[in-house]
Order: sequence, then structure tokens, then C-alpha cells
Amino acid sequence: MKPRSVFLSPPLLLLLVVALQFCVGFSAETVRKVGNAHPTHWQRGPRAAPELLLSLRVALSPLKSDSELGQVVAAVTDPTSPLYGQHLTTSEQLQEHFTPSEASLKSFRQVLQDAHVMQVAPSDAVQDLWHLKLAVATAERLFHTKLFHYTHQQRPELSVVRPEESYSIPQELEQVVAYVDGLESFPTEMQARFMQGGRTDEKDPLAVKQQPFTDDFRVSARGATPAVIREQYDIPAKLTIGNSSGYGIAEESAPRDGVDRNKLVVGTFLHEFYKEQDLFQFLHTIDGQTQVSSLPKTTGPCISAYGPTGEASLDIQVTAALTSHETGDASGIEMLCYAQLRDTTREYAADNQEPFLTFMQDVNAMQPPPAVVSISYTDDECSVPIAYAEAVNRELMKAALRGISVLVSAGDAGVRGSHLAEGFCRVPACSKFMAMFPASSPYVTAVGATTIATGSARDSNGKWKEAVTSVAEARALITSGGGFSDLYDMPEYQRQAVAPYLAFANTSGILPFFRGTGRALPDVAAVGHAFPVVVNGEVGATDGTSVSAPVLASMITLLNRALPNLPPLGFLNPLLYRLYEECPQVFADITHGNIACGSKGMKCCRKGHMATSGWDAASGLGTLRFSTLLSDLPGCVARMKAPNAFAAAQQVPEMLLDEEPAQGAAISLSSWTPRERRATQFLGIIGLIGAVSLVGVLVALRERLFLDSSDPQRAASRRYGSCVAHDSAREYLLSQESARE
Repeated sequence: MKPRSVFLSPPLLLLLVVALQFCVGFSAETVRKVGNAHPTHWQRGPRAAPELLLSLRVALSPLKSDSELGQVVAAVTDPTSPLYGQHLTTSEQLQEHFTPSEASLKSFRQVLQDAHVMQVAPSDAVQDLWHLKLAVATAERLFHTKLFHYTHQQRPELSVVRPEESYSIPQELEQVVAYVDGLESFPTEMQARFMQGGRTDEKDPLAVKQQPFTDDFRVSARGATPAVIREQYDIPAKLTIGNSSGYGIAEESAPRDGVDRNKLVVGTFLHEFYKEQDLFQFLHTIDGQTQVSSLPKTTGPCISAYGPTGEASLDIQVTAALTSHETGDASGIEMLCYAQLRDTTREYAADNQEPFLTFMQDVNAMQPPPAVVSISYTDDECSVPIAYAEAVNRELMKAALRGISVLVSAGDAGVRGSHLAEGFCRVPACSKFMAMFPASSPYVTAVGATTIATGSARDSNGKWKEAVTSVAEARALITSGGGFSDLYDMPEYQRQAVAPYLAFANTSGILPFFRGTGRALPDVAAVGHAFPVVVNGEVGATDGTSVSAPVLASMITLLNRALPNLPPLGFLNPLLYRLYEECPQVFADITHGNIACGSKGMKCCRKGHMATSGWDAASGLGTLRFSTLLSDLPGCVARMKAPNAFAAAQQVPEMLLDEEPAQGAAISLSSWTPRERRATQFLGIIGLIGAVSLVGVLVALRERLFLDSSDPQRAASRRYGSCVAHDSAREYLLSQESARE
């Protein structure tokens, strides 16, 4: 009888397959595809000259995982936590959580040194983002790629240098490098408000023509002025703060708690500018201010001789009116202004940045940081590289840990998404409900848009009717954004509030159009229709969640000033969703409207997210009742902080301390270089294969020496045992295949 081959038994074959796969990974580099390669808007030109200098930015993976970082954020932002409000106040504290391991930094610097990169410098003390300056020839060798010039077909003045299809991360850095800005994808024209006309596709099978709104819902000619906003949301004309009155800030509540409660930072991208004379005119003639004692601070090209633009003018006029109405002191507002597209062939500068990532880095670097940040720009999620989104998300986590409230527009094209969804992402219109980034990040507060019917009768509470803003209603120019993220899973803080809407979506037939387990947005809403803005001396009404975000940001700034005995409100979402459960009176529910349409000129989808009772993907939790929130918030927070209310409270203090292991403690693999970890794992697998082989040899010898093949019973027993082994391996492989499916 021919001896059985032990070395080809199924369990051993499985180990050999694993080992071979490992060996392949050991010698190969990580290949990364360029997102949206050769999109319809970009045309490839000549090969980039070898001596051309590039400025790239590399994001490194932090020492802690995103899950661990999320637990730390929850510990200081969940009002039920004993650590609520104990924000990180120094860069050293941030370094404990976000700085890569020393081994990772060593490997990173060594690889770049060996590649003769001209300049290598960290962006800040955290050292998780690095600036590189290198020649095209060096970049092509380092990343195993070919670089070309690409020109935007609609805007020939826009040109970038990008890989043709893919690039590779050196194997020593595959666990270290998270993102390479300048290689990962083509840039997009981000969506600013002063709408670009949408495209109407008569062939869209899931689209229908816009239907006019027929209900008694009208907007008066004056629009949603600051006075209307204050009246609708119960924002008093004067606030008493310590020994101070009005909208100023008392001396005793000036910068403390790690943030400047008086500071509201507004991000302005896309070459947007404003004119100071327009701001004076708006505050005097539309908001009725009798004095303007100080103007906002600006960083970057915010004021330009080329003339004002709509977005910057809108942002500064909204925030200045709502935060300085009584005092005329707008010095607490700071605008950070950036260019539209980053050119990798130029140095990093204020007018040459990729806005979201650099903007949040600049915010986190402020000393002291602002209490509130407003962002009125979004991109379709599908147009954002995942690695880039993760890099931005980590900066947003830093902001949450520092006690900064970040409010972001939810988007202005409903469930259709912007024109980029079709042209750039190639997602057929209405085939999928779109979400916008960075509004979809779990660490920002996404703000939807509403329309205040100032031309209609008031309700029983003396308030005007309010509905979700849509191009199908009240002659709006935009449709508020909302939906569910494809990038991020639903955070725990919103699961309970969102669950009823998911049940509604299932019964109404829209659940197949989105990922119901994704992060849900918007979180709240505010007016986003018919806000009067002065641009170059002329008054016009504008629409958009880029009105809504600064409106809500202004309200949060006032709350921070008015409640100096509470911690800065910081990352709002855990608090907002707890308030919805414990103190729902602070919200006004929006139950009318839908976001089935897109921007003006686009057809509406047959189905879309609808406003319903409770949280919905059109208006979130609703709008804020400012005076109720101001009076009830201290008591609500006190009730939330019940003993044992926060499940992870016993574990988090150790994570926040992040103490170094004692001398003689067990060796951690995280301190090893990637090559050392691979070598150790490879040797372990070889040892395991050797051990299994030895056992197999001994078993075979035992059968040859002690079992009599002429004995039918023993032979049957041997055959049965062999069959069991074979079936077990087969079941294991099938289970793995099933899991993959």
C-alpha cells in the first residue's frame, strides 16, 4: 500500500497557501489606484519634466486606531460621561494620541533620505502630516509611477500634475503612510453657494419635472433678514453675560477651558472675497446696527481688489449680524481664506492649498483655538478619495478633543448630488441617494436648510411656518442636502433617533437607494432661503446650506458666551442627540418638505428623503429654539450626568492618560519597524509549518508501525479518520468562501 503523503494534507495545504500569500506580500509594494482617473473633465497632456519640483503632503497613520480615538472623543463629548467637557488643551496631549510611533517616523525619514527627497518637514508638533519637496524624477522613482500634466477641459487655466493610473507605496511604509496629497486623485471644483446651473437630462428614467408648491407657503419680499432669524429662533436682542450685556463677552469668560469662547472661524475657499464696504452697508441698512466698532480678522486673500464674491460676502454678513448686533464688535470673527485648487508644482502657501485638510490643520494649530468653526463648502462623497477623507476626519477628531464645534453645510443638491456625481463619479442620476463630505463625517454637525414662510400666517406659537428648502417649493434655488454616508458607519450617538426613520424608509420604498447603516445627516437645520446679502453695493437674496451653517454657528457662539459656567459646547452631536431624548423642547420639529430634487435646472427624482416627525434625513432633529436651549441647557446636562450613564467611563481615563509601559513590560509589536514585524511573522509561520510537518510524519510512522492494514475494522477506522480530516478542512474552506460572499 502506498504511504499517505502527509505534506499534501488539506490543513497543511491551507498553511502553505497562507505562507505563499505572505511571501508575496513580503516582497511586493502596495499599489494605490488614482481616484477618478481620467475623469471627463480632465485631459492628459505631456509628461512632466524630470526636473520640475513638486510639493507633496503625506499623512501618516497615528499610533492609535480610529476606533480607539473615537472612544477618547466620546469620553469628553458625551454629556453622560464623567469626563464630559474635559477637553485637551495642549499640543502635547494631542501628540499622545495622534503622533505616529517612533519606529514609523524613523522608517519614514529613512526611506525619504535614501530617495534623496530635497525637503522633508512636519506640519506641526504632532508629526502626522509632512510636507515634501522633490523633483518629478525623484517622485516617480519613489512611488513607482509616471507623472503627466492634466488640463481641465472647461477651465483650461486649471492644470495639475498627476499619475496616469496608479502609484506604489514603498513596502517599508505600507503600514505607515495613510495618504499622499497630490497623487491620490484629481481635484474637484467644490460646491460653493451662488449656484452653478445644474444639468437637465431628459433621458433620466428616474427623474421627473419639478412640481410647484401649491400650499399656502409664501416668502415676503424682505426675505429672511437677521431680524426675522432672531424672531423665528427666539434669539434675544440682548444677552446678559456676567457683568456684560449685549452680544459681547464678559472679561471673566474670555479665553479659558482651552478655547476662545469669543472666536468664530469661518472657512472661505474657491477664491472667494468680500468687500468691507459691503459689510458696513449690510450691517447698517439691513441689520439696523447704529455702530460698527470693529471688523472681523482675516487670514489669507479674503479682501481683494478684484471685487467681492457671493460666498465670502454671505458668510461674513451672516455671522457679523448675528454675533455683534448690539455691540457692533465683530472682532471675534476670523475668516481663513484659501484658493480653489492646489497646484503641486508650487510651494504651499495661503493661496495654494487643498482646503478641507489644511483649513482644519490651521484651526487646530491656533492658540487658543476657536470655540466654533463654520464651513459652507461640500463635495460629493463619491468624488473624495477615501484616504483623504480619513486624513480630514482625524483633524476633525482633534478639533472635537480640543472642544471646537465644527458646523458644516449639508449640501445644496438634495439626493441627486451635484453635477459632479454624474460627470466626475459616473453615478446615474437618481439611481442612488447621494451624501456630501465633510458633512458626512461623524465628528461635525451637518446643517440642513429650511425656508421661513414670512409671507404666510403664523402658527399657534406665533412662529412662521418652516419647511425644508427645495427648488420645488417657494421658488428656491437649491434643495437642502441630506442622506446616509457610504464612507462612515452610523455613530452610536444617533442610532436611537434615526431608527424610526429607517423603518419609515423601508415602508415607503426608498431604503434600497441608500446605505441605511451609514452616518445619517443632517443633524439639525436652520434657515437657508432668501437671505439678503450685499455684493458690490447691490442687495440680492441667496439660498443654500451655506446660509444655514453660519446661522447655527452664530447661535452656538452666543450660547458659549452666555453660559460661561458650562464647558465650551465643543463637538455638538452627542449633546444634541442626548437633548433630543432628554429635553426635546429645545427643538422645533420640521415635518414638511422633501429633498427629492437637486439644484435649480435639475430634474427631481421620483423619490427622495422626506421630512417627518422626529429625526429625518431632510431636516435632522429640526431647528433650535435658542432661548429655551439657553435656559434649559444647564439643567438638562446635570440630569444627563447620572451615575453609570456612560458605558465606557471606567476604561476611558486610562486611554486619556496613555501612560508609558513600565520597564520590563512585554514587548509591543507597535514599536517594531514594518520589516521587523514581517520578518517575525514570517519566521513564525515557517516554524508552524515545520511543527505540523513533524506531527504528520510521526502520525504516518505510527500508522505504518502499529496498524495492520489487513484488519478490516482498523482499516475502516483509518479511512474514517482520514475522511473526517478531509471534511473538516473542506468545511473550513467553504465557510471562508461563504464569509467572503
